[in-house]
Amino acid sequence: MAEQCEMIVGYLVPHRCGNPALGKCVECGRGFCEEHLTDSPKGRICLADLQGLDQPIALPLTAATFSQADIDTFNRASTFDSDDDRAGDMFADLS
Repeated sequence: MAEQCEMIVGYLVPHRCGNPALGKCVECGRGFCEEHLTDSPKGRICLADLQGLDQPIALPLTAATFSQADIDTFNRASTFDSDDDRAGDMFADLS
């Protein structure tokens, strides 16, 4: 399971949720935080699967415009942002 929630959040600057992943979605198997998982009769399900989305994106209208390459870019950027050395960061986190 991923250590960080895999949900893409943010409207102007999409990025991975910064919360730790606490469980897996029974539908897609991705790791999500408590905020992005909900209980269902089948088990815990992520908000994206609950809304019928293919990608783990919190905003359904935005989800339609992202490709898998976009999601991969958000994940790579999220890994870069998680570094402890923030002296080199050029942009502030607005979330």
